[in-house]
Formats: sequence, C-alpha cells, structure tokens
Amino acid sequence: MLPKFLPLIFALWAAAALPAAAAPGGLSVLSSASAAPLLLGESHRIHSGLLAEEREYWMRIPTAFAGETPPESVTVVYVLDGEKLFASTAAFTSFLEGSRLSSLGPTVVVGVVSGDRTQDFTPTASNARRDGTVDENAKEVGGGAESFYHFLTTELRASVESHLPQNTRVARRVLIGHSYAGLFTLNVLLWHPNAFDGYAAIDPSLWWDRGVVVARAVRAGARTVEKPAPELYVAFAAQTRPETSYHLARADDLRAKAFPVLNEQGVRTSIRFFHEEVHGSIALPGIFDALKKLFPAKPEAGSALHPASE
Repeated sequence: MLPKFLPLIFALWAAAALPAAAAPGGLSVLSSASAAPLLLGESHRIHSGLLAEEREYWMRIPTAFAGETPPESVTVVYVLDGEKLFASTAAFTSFLEGSRLSSLGPTVVVGVVSGDRTQDFTPTASNARRDGTVDENAKEVGGGAESFYHFLTTELRASVESHLPQNTRVARRVLIGHSYAGLFTLNVLLWHPNAFDGYAAIDPSLWWDRGVVVARAVRAGARTVEKPAPELYVAFAAQTRPETSYHLARADDLRAKAFPVLNEQGVRTSIRFFHEEVHGSIALPGIFDALKKLFPAKPEAGSALHPASE
C-alpha cells in the first residue's frame, strides 16, 4: 500500500480551528491555484503480530535524502505519542540538523501513533492513584510495556529501516517519550539499556504503581548495560500543585538515589527542571532541550552519543 502523505500547510494547528470552507483541491481557504503543499512526512501502517493489531507511524525523511547521493549514516529518533509530538519533533530536527548549534546531522523522525497508552506504556498492572495511595475497589490496569517494547524494537524498527536507502546505515537511535511514554522510555533504559543510544524521558509519570520504576532504578539501575553505554536525559515540570508533590518526590529520588547507580554503570545522565512549565506544557521545550543536550555542537570527550552497534 502506498504511503499517505501528510501535508504540512501554513498554520498547521490553527487551520484545524478554522471553518471548513470549501476550496479547490480540498485544501483550506488559504490555498490558491499556484499553491503547493509542504510535505512533513509519510504515514505508514503495519500489522503487529506481537500486539495482534494494526499500528500506525509517521516518518519524516531528512532533506539530505533528496540529493543524488544519500548520506552514509542517519540518526533515527522515535517519538511516542506521535499524533501530538511528531510535527514539532520533525521541525526541531529539521532546524538542528543543519545548524551549528548541534551535531545532530541527517535525522529520520518516527512518530509512533498511540494506541492504548495505559496498556502500552506502563510496566506493571496497578490500581494506585497519583498520590501513591491504592484504590482497593478499582480494577488494575496497564502492564503491557514489555510487549510494546518488543514491537517497537523488532516489527516497527524493521519496517522503518526498510524505507531507508540501501547504503545508508543507522548510526544512532534515540527514544523520546512524555508522561506515560516518558515512564516507558525510562523503563526501557532500565531493562534494555542498549536498545537505544539515547533516551529522553519528559516529565515521566514516576508516580505509577507507587513509584515502581524509580524503586527499580535505585535498586539495580540498568543492570545489563554494555559499552558503549547510552545517555539519559530527563526533564520535569516543576510548577508545584498538590497532586504533583508525590510525583516530584519520586523525581528527587531519581536524581539523588538512582542517577549515582546509573552513572557508576556507565550511563551518562542529565536532568533539568522547567520551573515555568506544567505537565501539559513541558513536552515541546523538553524535547527541544533534550535534542540539544544529546547532540551538542562541540561534544566533550564522552558526552556525545556513540554509534549503534552493527
């Protein structure tokens, strides 16, 4: 099946709020006879045998692929909740890959469209609340993170990389997630640290199941980490509200108790608190900051991501 192109039109998000006025070609009222769509990427669908369902992902191809000679290597950035975060992440990489501010280089962005977020992104089934208390009358939900991890790193990865030019290799792979997806990203680092070269967990839902992921990080870190070790970036929205106190306490545990364990194992860690952001607003500034941190313009020894093993 041919991919369905995703046109990126001026004022992409604002256009969704405009009245649905008729226009030639089915585009918005901003169109004209001479207008041409700007392509953000492609939409692909695959059937997952592991998840027993159809899944969709969006793919941004770097501009370097338009030349006669494709780049020898690319970075592939997987961003979860792609229906919300793909467009911005693609725009960030488009800016950084040609900028002196970053060492990013040609980058493919894969936006993984969400299914059941609670099931896919949480490592354990739980009926615990956000404040750490347990609702004994509530049904336990979640717990599908390991199955989703295997889908992500086998079926989805194979589909994505089948679209790359034959002689272009994947030098680095990065996983980015926000909220539940940030929890998933951190959990993958702990259990499968070398599955990706870099991890960015943006305000991860550390409260899940009474802080089970942080407890695991403090207890064992990324126990199976091998060289070259991955890099972890974590961002938190530090605007405090009553319902965030338990969550931010787990963030303090992560920094003070888990990071030393991870650093001793070779995982390079960094953390940033965004004091003007709340959980719902941190995703975009967090992702942009993560890309700058993971791909600095002039990396010092040991701070840049290492190429993925072949």
